[in-house]
Amino acid sequence: MSNKKIEEAKKDFKYLINRGYKKEVAINFVGNHYKLTKLERLRILREVHSDKEIEIVKNKLTPLKELKRVYVDGFNVLITIEAFLKNRVFLCDDGIYRDLERVYGKYKIGEYTEKAIKLLLNVLKDKEFCIYLDAQVSKSGELARRIREKIEKMNLKGKVLCVKNCDSILKTKPAVMTSDLYIILSEDVKHVVDIIKEVK
Repeated sequence: MSNKKIEEAKKDFKYLINRGYKKEVAINFVGNHYKLTKLERLRILREVHSDKEIEIVKNKLTPLKELKRVYVDGFNVLITIEAFLKNRVFLCDDGIYRDLERVYGKYKIGEYTEKAIKLLLNVLKDKEFCIYLDAQVSKSGELARRIREKIEKMNLKGKVLCVKNCDSILKTKPAVMTSDLYIILSEDVKHVVDIIKEVK
């Protein structure tokens, strides 16, 4: 698919969601019209937002240095950092960096895991923080253990918890580190930290 066609598809998708169409309906219509691949559809879903969403997100984006405490969407943030290390992140129209990694309940501890953990904890070293990991995702217990060891070794003011309802918990927190729009749009969330802007 040419860049011109992708840009046209983005414009059409944005037009539809601004008109109130559900994103699933809009991406199916646009995707079928332009014969987009699954990956191209996923990128548009993550990159393009309604004008209302953009306004809300940009008003919440906050540099970490302005916060005392932050609650971290563990898998979301670590996967985004790993994608960044592989040069696979992109800036979305709401001002947040995202990736096209697809985990869906499975997480593989690999060569980038340790680097991602170190980068995250270095960013958080002067803050109070809690990292939430989805308990139902594979390797969550092992990942939590590794993070705890580094938190203790670095003598940081943070903790890591494996929970069953990670998104629901984060939606109630005033300051979160995540790229998940579902969490960001919660009325209880007042500040959002973009991890990539902190490590770039």
